[in-house]
Amino acid sequence: MKDLKKENIIATAQNLLNSKLIELEKAIFNVQNAANEESKSSMGDKYETGRAMAQNDRAMLENQKNELLKDISTFENINFEQETEFIKSGSLVHTSIGYILISVGLGKIVDSGVNVMLISSASPLGTDLSGKKNKDTITINGRQIQILGIY
Repeated sequence: MKDLKKENIIATAQNLLNSKLIELEKAIFNVQNAANEESKSSMGDKYETGRAMAQNDRAMLENQKNELLKDISTFENINFEQETEFIKSGSLVHTSIGYILISVGLGKIVDSGVNVMLISSASPLGTDLSGKKNKDTITINGRQIQILGIY
């Protein structure tokens, strides 16, 4: 695992989740402020259209925030320290295609110059990896992936 440390990956993921939450809260605040300013300076149909668009934007951002809060809660409730010989939520898996952390679907992060994919256990790859052990092989889209280590 070279210089790659699971606790660093977890900390980076936690920071990324928190940053996304802050950005969404800023965007919601900005949309609300824009809607409030629109109401002060507009009259008639233009006002109603602008207000409706702002409400739609805010609703979309609130939905994104709620999904992110679910991901944060899921991430915080994963036991990353429990090591098992079988892949489960919280496992850092070294595969023939790279490193994968089974947690929440955050995509790629880089730690110590190594790419790590963060995927949900409910994703197709997460489902296929779940319960597998070291040296097992799975096939995804006709491509064989070997498990080289579980941490």
